[in-house]
Amino acid sequence: MALSSAALAGDGPNQLGNFRASTYGGVFIPQSESWKGSGTLNGLPFNATGKLSSNPGWATGGLVGYTFEDVPGWEWLNIDLVARYIASTFNQFTGTVAIAGVGNFMGPAPLSGQYPTVAGFVNFLATPFGIWQFFDDKMTPFVGIGPGVAGSTAKIQTFSLAPANLPINANYIETDFAFDAVVGADYEIAPQWDLGISYQYRWINVKHLGGGAGIQANTGPASGHSIGLLLEYRFSRAS
Repeated sequence: MALSSAALAGDGPNQLGNFRASTYGGVFIPQSESWKGSGTLNGLPFNATGKLSSNPGWATGGLVGYTFEDVPGWEWLNIDLVARYIASTFNQFTGTVAIAGVGNFMGPAPLSGQYPTVAGFVNFLATPFGIWQFFDDKMTPFVGIGPGVAGSTAKIQTFSLAPANLPINANYIETDFAFDAVVGADYEIAPQWDLGISYQYRWINVKHLGGGAGIQANTGPASGHSIGLLLEYRFSRAS
């Protein structure tokens, strides 16, 4: 960013005019996803049907965006390249587990393991409500949506069933189509700087997450919510 500012100073104030860059940090709240699996647990054949749930985690990332504020009739449109890293851990499996020679088990079964995701989106962001005067500075509400791609990793370490704590040590990585929807607002805190709040709904079309180590898995889409703060630099305001 310092190099970009230096370039602006040397080559003219509007060289990077309509671009902006921001960083983001916040909390992530996952939703449960359907899961069907079969294979072996401790050498015994099993079948399971139910849902996987995860613990709340955190999200971080950044974006580079371009605004069409100088194009008459398109002042409300922004295009952003967004990168996100979401960290979460598994909580439990809720459903039915049938183990050959042992029996059927119902109810929640605790899981341990990590569930990180790296995602990228092309967001089409709109500011249809214009710029509001808020106290002595300006606030800009925004909404947006866009397609993307996400790489998810499921590292399931143990699975607890009744009094038994069964080691699994399954790792599975999958890359899938994703999309997100965002809503939030930016508040001008300095001539080139905005502080904002942003909510993101994220949907990923995962299919086989949770497999590996002798386990075949079929899953439903993964979704979740994140809310956090963003710090944004706007080149168009550089003097």
